[in-house]
Amino acid sequence: MWEQTKRTFLEAVERVIQGIARMLPSVLGMLILVLLSTLLALLVRALVRRVCTRLDVDRRLREWGVAAPAQAGRTPPSRLAERLAGWTIVVMGFVVGLNILESAATSELALRLLGYVPHVLVALLILVAGMAVSRAVERGILIGAVNMGLHSARLLALGARWLLLIVTGAMALEHLGIGGTILTTSFAIVFGGIVLALSLAFGLGSREFVARSLERRLSEPGEKPASPPPERTHHL
Repeated sequence: MWEQTKRTFLEAVERVIQGIARMLPSVLGMLILVLLSTLLALLVRALVRRVCTRLDVDRRLREWGVAAPAQAGRTPPSRLAERLAGWTIVVMGFVVGLNILESAATSELALRLLGYVPHVLVALLILVAGMAVSRAVERGILIGAVNMGLHSARLLALGARWLLLIVTGAMALEHLGIGGTILTTSFAIVFGGIVLALSLAFGLGSREFVARSLERRLSEPGEKPASPPPERTHHL
């Protein structure tokens, strides 16, 4: 009985060693591919950094109102683009490396991941574009509301920005196939609540502006208005 147990154990160990020996070249090939993709990612990051520095992307985005002002601890847009490009190449190299293992499960997983990567990239682009547009819209609404003399100018601008961010997030999640009916229902509830809050804020904040406009319209042509119009703001 001891001899039979010993022989069974040795046969199991031998099968494990043979399996490892068969997989070792594939694992080495995968590691080499991941290493090459990492080196390529470093090269692409350096290239993206050089292009962004040459074009002065951060300053241009701040002037257009797309990016926030430079602050300590805040990552600039050029650095985000650099990291996104680098990690995209590393992930693609890892996914392609899974296909080298010559296993049915890993090959199926690699194919599914390769098919899903474009959706993730498009969703990230949607998020980045939505964040940029929301910041520009916030700046424009804030300047316009201040010029109109509204007391809820900052609230209106912030509400419009978050409204666009929620729409962008819902679009990105729908593109990824996440959420389904629950996401649609939640988005409708949140969207409706923000629109109602903005409507109330705009209505309550524009009472004095409407009153002044009506007073100027009903006053005589030569009469001086009761209060001077607020000074227009061209930049913040």
